[in-house]
Amino acid sequence: MPRSRPFVRPLRRNDHAEWLRMRRALWPDVSVALHRVEMREQSRRSRARAVLVIDRDGVDAKLGGFIELSVRSRVDGSLRARVGYVDGWFVDPDLRGRTWGRQLMRAAEAWTAARGPDELASDAEIDNPASLAAHAALGFRETFRLVHFLKKVRRSQR
Repeated sequence: MPRSRPFVRPLRRNDHAEWLRMRRALWPDVSVALHRVEMREQSRRSRARAVLVIDRDGVDAKLGGFIELSVRSRVDGSLRARVGYVDGWFVDPDLRGRTWGRQLMRAAEAWTAARGPDELASDAEIDNPASLAAHAALGFRETFRLVHFLKKVRRSQR
């Protein structure tokens, strides 16, 4: 008997088109080619990586959100050797404010705990107040504010 509402589950192979759609909504400045490279890496079979999705339980195979997870050996603000990390977190606009982001994060906490770490870390763009507020509402504490810089350097001509 089919479910009557969305639910959270692990990513499946046939979810990649929807996952790409949502990644492009979350990170619109990233090229499709780079998204595909990152997706390939993120979806490799490993106990140290996972993607969980909101399955809308419809016949059109549409998803409603995702959370990308990894276990990292170093995270700013933690003294632990291994920490769960939220690499990406997205909920479609029509499902926001209806506990789906919270359900994805709870599933991320369970996934992390099952792998041994007792901390889950994440990040958000400094100019994304909705994400900052969502993290705070879910019990995350801010550890640092940081601006990253990049500059091209010329190779020396010998």
